[in-house]
Amino acid sequence: MNIPEYIASGILESYVMGAVSDQERREVNCLSSIYPEVQQELDQLSLSIENYALLHSVEPPAELKSKIMAQLTFEEKTDDPIIRPMPVDLSVDRPTFKTTWIVAASIGLLLLGFSFFLLSQLRSNQDTVAQLQSSNGVLQKEVSQLKDHQSESEQALALFRQPGTRTLELKGNEKAPNGDMLVVWNAKTRQVAVEVRSLPRLRPDQQYQLWSMVGGKPVDAGVFDTSDTTKLLQQLNRPIDRADAFAVTVEKRGGSPSPTLSTLLAMSTVDA
Repeated sequence: MNIPEYIASGILESYVMGAVSDQERREVNCLSSIYPEVQQELDQLSLSIENYALLHSVEPPAELKSKIMAQLTFEEKTDDPIIRPMPVDLSVDRPTFKTTWIVAASIGLLLLGFSFFLLSQLRSNQDTVAQLQSSNGVLQKEVSQLKDHQSESEQALALFRQPGTRTLELKGNEKAPNGDMLVVWNAKTRQVAVEVRSLPRLRPDQQYQLWSMVGGKPVDAGVFDTSDTTKLLQQLNRPIDRADAFAVTVEKRGGSPSPTLSTLLAMSTVDA
C-alpha cells in the first residue's frame, strides 16, 4: 500500500474532524496501528486542531457566573419533596460546555477554510482546462495545415520523378530585377508546378499568374502566391500539354482571362 498517497488523500483530516463513515473510521484505526507514519500524522493533525481551537477560543463573560449564582437558592423547605441527586461517576471525564464550543468552532472554521480552498482549486483547474483547450485547438489547426502542405509537396515532388518532366528557370525583368522562380512541367501528364525563390510581395487583392505561350497566344496556367514559405512547390490546377514559353504577370486575385502585359515580370522559352 502506498502510505504517502493515502496520507495525502485527505482521509485523515476527515477522520480527525469526525466526517468519515464507520468503514473509513475502522480502516484508519487499523492502518494507524500497523503503520507508525499514519499514527504520527493523526497525532499531528489532532495537535494542530487543538492549537487552532485554543488560539481562537473566547472566554465567557465574567458576569455570567454571578448571574447564574443569583438565580440559585440554597434555603431548605420542609414542605417541598426531597430531591436526591443521581449518582455520578466522577472518574469519567465529561466534555464541558467550553470544550464542546471550542471543538465545534474549530471544525466550522476548518470546513470553511477547506471550502474556500476547494473553490480556489476549482477555479484554477477551470482556467487550466480553458488554456489547454485553446492550445489544443491551435495545435490541431497547425497539424492540419502541415498535413495539407505535406500532401501538396508529395504530389508536386512526384512530378519530378515522372519521365518527361522539365524544369525551366524564369528570371525577373527590369520590373522585378531580383525575381527568380522555377517552372516544373510535364507535357505528358499536363501537370505544372512552380517554386518561388524570390518575387516581390503583392497586395492582398493581387496574385501572380502563370501563362503558357502557344503559337504566340497565352494560355492560363494557373495562379500562385509568394506568402506561403512552407511550400517548396506549388502545384497549379490548369492542365498544360503544349508550351513554347512560360511567362508571369501580376493580376487581380483569382486570375484574369488574358494577361496584363504592363505587369509582365518574367518570361522564358521552352527549349526544344
